[in-house]
Amino acid sequence: MTLRADDQGFTLTHEHGTMKINKAGDFRPGDLLETSIGACSGLVFKRLLANRKINYSDMIIETDQVRAKEDPEPIKKVGVHVTLKGADLDEKLIRRLFTHVYTNCTIAQSVKGAIEVEETLEIVQI
Repeated sequence: MTLRADDQGFTLTHEHGTMKINKAGDFRPGDLLETSIGACSGLVFKRLLANRKINYSDMIIETDQVRAKEDPEPIKKVGVHVTLKGADLDEKLIRRLFTHVYTNCTIAQSVKGAIEVEETLEIVQI
């Protein structure tokens, strides 16, 4: 990956495309950190579900962040809310698998002690 300075901030160039990173309406660095935690948690959860051959129709991950009030306003907490939808889902098994997400997410483990990660799960039977 390459970051190149431009008028607004930086342009990230990656083998899969480009992305604008700045504080003027595109992705901010904190947004990328928040997204990384959410995506990592989601990928771990998908792998755990696949290993148990658990089928679902949809998975939605919503994230939010809480920043400290004092400058430079570091991120103190990231919330990761997963909504899993499907028919005949074994809620007990899925909730047990979900407890393993945090310990297996490399990004969450990388920020452990600096940023609180709160993961919640909602199961919707359809």
